[in-house]
Amino acid sequence: MRDFERPLSKRGVDDAADIARRMKASGYVPEVILSSSAMRCRQTADAAYRALDRIPSCRFIDDFYQAAPITYIEAISDHADRQSVMICGHNPGIEETLLMLVGYEAFNATCPYGFPTAGVAVLDHSGARQKPGDGSPEWKVTAFLAP
Repeated sequence: MRDFERPLSKRGVDDAADIARRMKASGYVPEVILSSSAMRCRQTADAAYRALDRIPSCRFIDDFYQAAPITYIEAISDHADRQSVMICGHNPGIEETLLMLVGYEAFNATCPYGFPTAGVAVLDHSGARQKPGDGSPEWKVTAFLAP
């Protein structure tokens, strides 16, 4: 089986559903979910979509598979008109994107052992709108959920 087509394990399905329920309970309901079209990301996005009462729209993006941080940052920029965006992607790209957005200190304080599978970093961008990843200290981690 190709990696792209590999489904979540039973534990992965359970973790995705648990994180999605915790997102909803905490009020972290994105307007849109942008997800890799790889099978396990589609399953993760689907768990969030169902747990969040189908409130966010969901879009699958082939380019998210094995993407560099710039791909995720451009996707965030393309949705700057939204109040909140959820990204379902892959490491190392997701981890590197978080690092670029918040900087080393905040990244290491948030996930000192790396960005875990099914992890959710909630970021807030306060102040003037700037392009994500421009080195701005405007991006802050406000919450982090992990299985």
